[in-house]
Amino acid sequence: MLTEKQQHTLDVITDFTARYGKSPTIEELKNLLHQKSKRGVTQYLEVLEKKWFLTRGEWYRSIRLGNAVGMQTTMNIPILGYANAGTPLAVAEANDYGTLPISKNILSGSAENYFVLRISWTSMNEQKVNGKTLDNGSYVLIKKDEPVLNESDAFLFLVDGWATLKKFKKQGDNVFLLPKSSDEHHTPIILSESDDVRSNGKVVDVFTF
Repeated sequence: MLTEKQQHTLDVITDFTARYGKSPTIEELKNLLHQKSKRGVTQYLEVLEKKWFLTRGEWYRSIRLGNAVGMQTTMNIPILGYANAGTPLAVAEANDYGTLPISKNILSGSAENYFVLRISWTSMNEQKVNGKTLDNGSYVLIKKDEPVLNESDAFLFLVDGWATLKKFKKQGDNVFLLPKSSDEHHTPIILSESDDVRSNGKVVDVFTF
């Protein structure tokens, strides 16, 4: 059980994360909670972390809401940036764009197995996941522990460290990263087995809002 002040702190963090898609900083919490010092905020965070209501990292905006039994219906999945649905132009860096609270009924396993990217461009706008298309601007849910490639699903590929969403096909020594688009100018990326290409997970859901 939480005290009234501890619950208020958790509510403020939850509301801020839902509104802005990112966790508050210590300074922002100090102002929102009307605390005189950052130490007062830190003490509340320490208690909430011990009770599994949140976790904290060492980086900026590193508060992540937890999953205390019976208290949460969602898991906060990190938004790491953009992935091109075109040529692999978006650098695959794990930038912190906040989190997206997603129902535990949508996910299977630990939140650490997932991340979210926002689609840029149109090379996959006819690919469907759970009946929904991968449109420009949509958010895709990537499951990392899906290492087996197939020719029907969409995967996040890293080509020389650059990220792109594509379908997969292998023929002899060639690897094809295939678009599925209404825009005819999108063409396959043709690679060899010796090229630096790997899958970083499968697209398991898509959200447009």
